[in-house]
Amino acid sequence: MLNQQEQNDDEIQSENNDEIINFDQFEDNEEEIVNTSNNKSQSIQYPFEEQNQDLKQEGKKENVIEEMFQFKPEDEHDNIAKFGSMHCEEDFQSWRDENKQNNQDEQAQQIDAKTGRQEQQAQIVYRPNLIVDMQEFLQKPIDQQHLIQLTIIKDKSGTNKFHHKYLLYLSDQPNRFLCSAKRQAFSQQIHYVVSTLSDKFDRKHKSCLGKIKGTRGIFRLFDTGDNPKDAKFLDKVRKELCLINFQNSKQTGQIRQSVIVPRIKDGQPCEFKPLNDTDGLLKAYHSLQYKDQIMHFMNKIPIYNKEKKIYQLQFNDRVTMPSEKNCIIHDINCTDKSKFVLQFGKCAKKTYSADVSHPLSILQGFAICISQFEKKV
Repeated sequence: MLNQQEQNDDEIQSENNDEIINFDQFEDNEEEIVNTSNNKSQSIQYPFEEQNQDLKQEGKKENVIEEMFQFKPEDEHDNIAKFGSMHCEEDFQSWRDENKQNNQDEQAQQIDAKTGRQEQQAQIVYRPNLIVDMQEFLQKPIDQQHLIQLTIIKDKSGTNKFHHKYLLYLSDQPNRFLCSAKRQAFSQQIHYVVSTLSDKFDRKHKSCLGKIKGTRGIFRLFDTGDNPKDAKFLDKVRKELCLINFQNSKQTGQIRQSVIVPRIKDGQPCEFKPLNDTDGLLKAYHSLQYKDQIMHFMNKIPIYNKEKKIYQLQFNDRVTMPSEKNCIIHDINCTDKSKFVLQFGKCAKKTYSADVSHPLSILQGFAICISQFEKKV
């Protein structure tokens, strides 16, 4: 019962910059997948002298036939000895110099391309040197030009075996702790408290960032406001920051994940204060009246490979291990399939990576990742 959630994870086969998801296996034997690439054998072509042959038929022009011989670099000396009477050593030396220069140019192009990718990644990945206000940093929407790489650690030590705790760090700064979330034992429903501390989960404490509540495949992220049943004033009612909805697709049988967040206008997200379970972002999603106040995201659907009999989904090198929790969330209106607002996946035992970008905040991205551990449709 304790490890039931981990035993339901499926296998993913990962390559360098690509990942293949297999939902038909289990991840009991967790291994890092090492990718290998086959070195292409080089073949060298050398043209010999053209031989002219007169055709017997009248009215036809003279054709030139060029004989081409292929051989590997290691067979060079044998070929020189065989055809030495026809070609001098200087000809082969000239060919060797030209081929060496071509190889050097090709290697230089590969290095330049790799350097360009690294520079491009360094430009978009945001690495803060100093965080003045941690709560503002976590709640504020990420800039359009930035991507934040995060690492989530699943803590199952001590009493956390029964109610798991998740710790959030910056990926390039393992010691830079951001926040944590722990499932509450007293609640019958799924209930997490998110805190800027790793050992304090009191919703009335100043370290509290919000709450994640889930039931029947629907998860909601709220701020630290009061429950509408207990609030005496409307301005004290909690704000709804994110809605995650899991549904089984009748056509494919796969789980579809919808993410609804308030739309950002003039640098600030629209405000939603639901007074009941059917109000708020869920009502706005089903009503055309509030379509301009919300943003809708979906998970990318894995493609079924008939030959391998597995479902496939491409990831970058940040996701390296198999898990059915791995997902990519993208804008349904975006035509560029390579873009995403959140990418979440397993990279080691009890360790997960998350890449979050605009318009989500780190807190919203963290809530979406936590919902992956609790999804049951």
